[in-house]
Order: sequence, then structure tokens, then C-alpha cells
Amino acid sequence: MEIMEESEPGSRIVVGISLNAQASAELLSWVIRVIAKPWDTIVAIHILVCKEERKLHSDEKRKLRKAKAFVISLLGDFVRMSQANQVMLEGNVGVSSSIGRGLAQEAALSEAKFLIIGTSRNSNQKFFEITSHCFIYAPKSCSVVTVRTENIELHDLRSGIGKFEEEDNLSSSSKWHNKEKHHLFKSQSIIQKIFKAYSKKEKNHSLSKSMSMSEKSSPKAVLDGIEVSSQQATNVTFSSPSSNSSSINRSNIWRRLSFVKGLLPSIFALEGSTMKEGDAGSNYTDDQKPLWRCFGYDEISVATDNFNPENMVGRGGYAEVYKGTLSDGQTVAIKRLAKAKANENKESEFLTEFGILGHVCHPNTAYLVGCCIENGLYLIFDFCPNGTLASALHGKSGVFLDWPARYKITVGIARGLHYLHKCCRHRIIHRDIKASNVLLGEDFEPQISDFGLAKWLPKHWSHHSVLPIEGTFGYLAPEYFMHGVIDEKTDVFAFGVLLLEIVSGRRPVDCSKQSLLQWAKPLLEAGKIYELIDPVLGDNYDENQLKRLVQIASHCIRQPSIWRPSMSEVLNVLSESDDLRESQRWKILEQEIDEADDDSSVLTEFTLPY
Repeated sequence: MEIMEESEPGSRIVVGISLNAQASAELLSWVIRVIAKPWDTIVAIHILVCKEERKLHSDEKRKLRKAKAFVISLLGDFVRMSQANQVMLEGNVGVSSSIGRGLAQEAALSEAKFLIIGTSRNSNQKFFEITSHCFIYAPKSCSVVTVRTENIELHDLRSGIGKFEEEDNLSSSSKWHNKEKHHLFKSQSIIQKIFKAYSKKEKNHSLSKSMSMSEKSSPKAVLDGIEVSSQQATNVTFSSPSSNSSSINRSNIWRRLSFVKGLLPSIFALEGSTMKEGDAGSNYTDDQKPLWRCFGYDEISVATDNFNPENMVGRGGYAEVYKGTLSDGQTVAIKRLAKAKANENKESEFLTEFGILGHVCHPNTAYLVGCCIENGLYLIFDFCPNGTLASALHGKSGVFLDWPARYKITVGIARGLHYLHKCCRHRIIHRDIKASNVLLGEDFEPQISDFGLAKWLPKHWSHHSVLPIEGTFGYLAPEYFMHGVIDEKTDVFAFGVLLLEIVSGRRPVDCSKQSLLQWAKPLLEAGKIYELIDPVLGDNYDENQLKRLVQIASHCIRQPSIWRPSMSEVLNVLSESDDLRESQRWKILEQEIDEADDDSSVLTEFTLPY
């Protein structure tokens, strides 16, 4: 067994937690400060024991909701600590026939280097069954470690290292203990002994330090399922279509292109070939998928008249969008990373969007035509003639949205989000759903755009904790705004706000008025739904559709994320033509909420304020 002195950067550490708040907080605090190294990822998981893993009964569903609420709150308390220690935090609630089996499975799925299990002086036979199962069935590359929270007591079961004890109690976050035990770090010498028994997997990456830093939030990090070998990342060559590119900084382009090509090799296939990788649930067949091109700078410069300011059609936080016409007559939108903001963070966001768009293919998501990496970073999209939803709603484009168009746009956005959450090859959380990020194509077919803040989540994760908090004020879900915790329900909340914006024509935040939620919630609670309607529509709307949209919005903007519907449920209700079936569907949802509210001790304690 190869010896190493410290945890390898980028390692994953799985921590099994119970619903005992103090014990779990102490354990997590200790792991963050002692075990984890910079850029490690800690996965805090609670295992819910169920006889039938694939079919949960109502009581088990209620327990699952409580466990999720607990994990969200627990992780929220450690956001600042994890940021200070440069450690990533993730939360999960697993369902298994036994705790030991669930932990071992999570360690295997996460490719964890450590599996940490908390214990106490009162540990019973059940605890030893759990640790024994993990010792036998955890991956060979994973060190199983038990930690006593009263006295630091560690066992590396796999390597046979004996028991180590410290006389003083384990330190934890200030919320749980007022005293800080400074001698906690004395135990690091003990931890180093455990690390020496840690089985190291060889990884020879020759990327520069700046590339390694940018990958943390790059498409490679977002789309972790794409494996990029060292050879791919360093030995890729490329010949630009442009014949006049000798004056550009070649080394910088090779660095960017080798990185991007490793992420999306299908983009740089032979000219005229189509993408081979399909996405489940896509409406496109293999022979319908778009041809992607890597454009030369000269080509896009000519298309935009050398990026003439008169051709600028939009400006975002880190990019500018220009309208252009290619040599074949195709009208495109060219998104350029603003030179004034071309720092590592913004560049990584730009590449994140590129990586995400490389794995989505749906009529209600932005259509990527190609890219350019000469003289900067550029994404080329199909041009949407009707601009953005924000400009149409708020009178900047001169486009009038009647009620049928608004309802069509709502259904299209719901379909796009459902695709990202459920049907795409990778679960994608957009994180920035808002009116200005919805493009309107011909016939007002909406397309979700701007994936710069998007995150990919593996299917076996329930939540993810991210820093810093990014997005648009007015659309941010409470759990994300307060604690940085995201999942599909983060997008559902933003969709609910956007729904109210579509119905009312009001902006989410307006300095001259109340915020949209502050204005709409009293009307929703009082049942005064007709006062929500945009005055410019007058009486020209479908009453049944209005009731349906308002009902959906009221559920989507609920404070606790576990009480919001999924986009699958939203889409089902939007697609129902039978009002009776619709009422029954929402009645079932209300019943589930009431069940969760019957025993609200955990929910009350861990529900996020708004």
C-alpha cells in the first residue's frame, strides 16, 4: 500500500449523519477542520431505512421530507466554515434496507476516499453491525473511519490502525458550543497516521495552476460524467477555419481549446458530422441534431460589422450579445465575453455555459450553433427575432403579448425546465431562471438561455451547497438565498415568481413599488386572483387558464422547498384539460402538505425564514 502524508486535493469524503442535531454538527465540524483539505468535497448523508427501497409509504415519505429539511438546515450552518476552509459541502438523504448498506453504496457511487461514521460511548450492537458492513462492502480504495464525538476516537478499520483517543471533547461550530477547544488541532498528528494508510490513486495532470483553478466551476466540474484524460487535455491540436489567425496568441488558444475539446469532443468532430450522444427525453432524433461549428474570428467579425455597437442586442453580467449575419445568410446572436470582465471567474462561467449547452437539446432551450476561441471567447446562437420575455413584458421591444402567447410561453418554459431536471442526460439546475433569460423565437416559442450559473447534479444527490450566492434578486429561493442550498426546487421557486410576472406584467423588484411577491401574496391568500391580471390585457384572458396559472404559482413560491411541486407535476397540471382532474391532482398535493404539517417539530425547527 502506497503511503501518503495528506489527503489528495479533490478527494470526496462521505460522512454518515444521524438526526441528532448536536452529534451530527460536532462530527461535521470536526471533519471540515481536521480531515478535509482544500478542494475536498464532503458529502453529508443520512440513511433512511425502509423495507421496500423503491416504494415508499406515506409515513416513510413524511420521514424523508423531515430528513431532507434537517440536512438542509445542518449544511446551512456550515457554509461559512466550509468556505473558510475551501471545502465543498454536499447533502443527501438515501433510502436503503440498512444504514450500513446505504453508506457503503454512497461511498462507492461517490468514489469516496474516506467514509466517516460517528459513534458515542453508548454505541450498541446496531452500530457495530453498521461499521462491520461498511468495512466489508465499502470500496477497497475507501478508508472506513469511526469517530467518537465525546472523545476523539478513530478507527481505520481497513488498514487495521488501532484506537486513538484525546482527552478533550471534540470542538464544533459556535452555534452548538460557545467554548472553542483550541487543542483540537493537536489531534492532527493522529489523523496523519490514518492518512498514511490511505490508498492513493495515481492522477498525473499536467494542466497549469490557473487551469486547475478554473476547472473548479468549469464545464468539467459541472458535467463530471465527462472523463478527460491527461493526454486529451494536453495533446490536442486544431486548425482554425480562418486563414488570417497568425497574429493571435496561440498558446492561450491552445490552452483554452484543449480544455474545451476535452469537455465536448463531439463538437470538434469531422466537418459535417452530427452529435452521436443523445439525451433521454429529447424531441430530436440523431439525424436532426444540429451541426456545430468552430468559427474563425474573421467570420464572426464580418458577420457583426466588426462588433459594431449598433448591432448589440443585449448585455449581461459578463457578456455582450451582438446580432450578426453569416456568409450563408443565417442570422445569429453572438455572445462575447466582455473584455473588461475577462477574469478567471467570468471565463469559467462562460465555459460552464458552453459545457452545459453541449449536453442539452430541446426546443425550449437555447440553440447553440457553434463557438469561437480566437481573440476571446464567443458562443454563437440561433437568433430569436422576438427578443427576450423581459423586453416583451415590460414594453422595451414593442412586442405585445396577448393571453394565448403568455400561456404558450408558460407551458414552454415548464417543458424546458422539466427536460433539464428529469429528461436530460445530466440533472441540471439552472439557478438563474428569469424573464431576461427566456428568449422568444418565432410564434413566441420560448427558449431558456444563459446557463452560466447552471449546476449539474448526479442522480443520487438530493441537494447541493454552493458559494457564492449568485442569481437575480427577486427570483432567489429562500433556502438558496439564506444557506446556498440548491436542487430542482430552486428553479421551481423562480418559475413561480416568473409565472406571476407573466400574469401581472410587473417586475419582480421595482424601486417605485412593492416587490412582486409582497404585492401578490396577500391577493393570493385572499383569493383575489383577478386583481393579479396585467391591466393591458383588460378582459381578454381565459378565466380557467388564469386560475390554473395562479394556483401553480401559489404552490411554487412556498417557503419550504419540500412543499413545492416538481416541474413534472407542474407540467401535468398545465397539460390537463379536465378541471375536475386538475382539482383532484392539487388536492392530493395539499393532502401531502397537511401530512407533513401534522408533525412539524422538525420542519418548524429547520424551515428557512423568508
